[in-house]
Amino acid sequence: MKKFLLMIATVALIAATVSCGNDDEPERDKRVFTANEAMINHAYNTKTDAVLGMSATRCKLTVDTKNLTASLELTYNDGQGEKTLTLDDLKATTKDESLYKFSSASLSSLSGYVDLSQATSMRFRFTTSDGVRIISTTPEVFFLKNNTTIVYDDTTKTSTSEEPNYQFTIQPTGKTATVQVMNINHDKDLKYFESITANNVPITVTRDGFTISGNNLPTTAIYRAYDFETGSSTMKSDKYPFKTFNATVDMANDHLDATFMIGGSATVTATGSTYPDYRIN
Repeated sequence: MKKFLLMIATVALIAATVSCGNDDEPERDKRVFTANEAMINHAYNTKTDAVLGMSATRCKLTVDTKNLTASLELTYNDGQGEKTLTLDDLKATTKDESLYKFSSASLSSLSGYVDLSQATSMRFRFTTSDGVRIISTTPEVFFLKNNTTIVYDDTTKTSTSEEPNYQFTIQPTGKTATVQVMNINHDKDLKYFESITANNVPITVTRDGFTISGNNLPTTAIYRAYDFETGSSTMKSDKYPFKTFNATVDMANDHLDATFMIGGSATVTATGSTYPDYRIN
């Protein structure tokens, strides 16, 4: 949710940074953006088929948005300890001056992006000379493009929508996630959930990403409901737990599969693409 709340402020800040400053300052300097972010490191050995785990690392990225070049300093863990990848030859492409896609001539396996509209969302992938595939991403992994189907407990009503959004904020040390389901309409209860949030949901690291699962998970739900006397109002409730929650997040292929039950009245299935896959490809 923080990503979405910060989006407008971030865009405004970028615009102010570009437009303000000393008139004598070179135009190139006004267009340089630097991010220094905490990252999640996922490592998998492609030669031995061994999942090497997930850990916390950092990334410093400097982007020249005028000349479309960038430099990268990324710490990562390949299962043998923490190392640093330093590249000064990144080339950038962009479609809308907020989302930049990167490649490197000196490391052909590298691909990555930064999205300045999403309060600095970043992801990089590359394979080391020892065959270890590294996926490094900012901790908030979210899905804005998906297909969601809701089947209600009496099976007489089913709804399908592309509107719901899903965000998983990963805590690698404790191997848990904060799960947020946003913008989901509960037709049977006549409620529009702005968000349903569950904390400390267990994570299992897999070859291509991780699974997030748990039963009887307490949640905090914020929803709008319509009352014929008072009209529409926003309310907060803990009466909509996730009776079951199972999600597979495939970071190697930018894909989500999730099934969960809201309270005891609605079973939800969702498939989608990791943001911003559909904007890049």
